Amino acid sequence: MSFIFSVTTQLLSYLLSPLLFLLSPVIYLGRLALYLTLLPLRILIRLEAFIYFMTGAVLIGATIGMFLYFTGTGLSHVLRIEDSDEPHRRPVKHEAIDPAPQDSPFDYLDLKTEDHKFLPSTILEEEETSYDSE
Repeated sequence: MSFIFSVTTQLLSYLLSPLLFLLSPVIYLGRLALYLTLLPLRILIRLEAFIYFMTGAVLIGATIGMFLYFTGTGLSHVLRIEDSDEPHRRPVKHEAIDPAPQDSPFDYLDLKTEDHKFLPSTILEEEETSYDSE
């Protein structure tokens, strides 16, 4: 019985080896397609902890947001605070309210000559005044 089994195995190996050689490109392309198909799942497996964290953060944030929304809505109904029906007005500029003309900006070069103490002095002017005082 073992003789028949060994002969059958040997014949099949001789028949299957050329078939395997001919099918090797198909097998290679199949493995490549399977690898590329499963690549997104491999990425998800590596990011599993991050996905769990983000899912928990979104759920907690949505829960707290809904709680605050419904609490605020309930309080506004209890306190009878409602939106006004008036359209919102734009803020009025103060220039339109105050018709008085604005003064021109301060210019130190337009000062009178007797107000020379407010003008900035140069080093040469300081030296001239120091010689005058001696």
